[in-house]
Amino acid sequence: MGDADDLARLALASVDAGDLRSALAAAEEAVARDARSPEAHTALGWVLENLGEGRLQEAARAYERAIALDPGALLAKEGLANVLRRLGRPAEADTLAAAVVALAAGDPRAETLELRGWCELQLGRLADAERSFRRALDQEPELVSVRLDLALTLLCAGRPSEALAAYDEAIATAERLGDLRGVLAIALDDLEQALAARPELAPTPAAAAARERLRAASTGGAPAPMGGA
Repeated sequence: MGDADDLARLALASVDAGDLRSALAAAEEAVARDARSPEAHTALGWVLENLGEGRLQEAARAYERAIALDPGALLAKEGLANVLRRLGRPAEADTLAAAVVALAAGDPRAETLELRGWCELQLGRLADAERSFRRALDQEPELVSVRLDLALTLLCAGRPSEALAAYDEAIATAERLGDLRGVLAIALDDLEQALAARPELAPTPAAAAARERLRAASTGGAPAPMGGA
């Protein structure tokens, strides 16, 4: 296999495909190859984060190691903010998310706009998040994760018809590009966390339709398009 950075990229791709076992093996090997690679520790953090609640403390440590090696590691900072929020430490999560937004200011790259938009969403800055995601998609229209994040933002903003249309477009793009079931599964988890934080959204038809569509798409099903609100 390749060097640590290659293995880190392989781990991230395996998460996208939903193969967490292979992702974990690649990320752990990346760290073993180069314990001073922030990319390797970030990849390990991302894999552990997606392995569930029981691995969140390990994910936090991996992200913290990446940040210690590279204080400007935006992906690790964003990941740590997500983990801290799930661990019940929202004030620390908000501080990190705000730091990512500030560090990302002025960087027009789609990958940076994606991180910025997600942090804006977590901070409740929905209009800013929508703007960041749309700017990213203007550059790279096939970024499925960004399309899914935009859909969630629209749902949280109380725009169900637009949200469902965005989810449909994201899923169609994922199916066209290949096996991205992991990305869709992560979007379902993101949706569930958003609904837990905003219980008023949970009983809405749009939330139910989004959940059903993402669940089917992430497991290989093919329900009918969502349509309207």
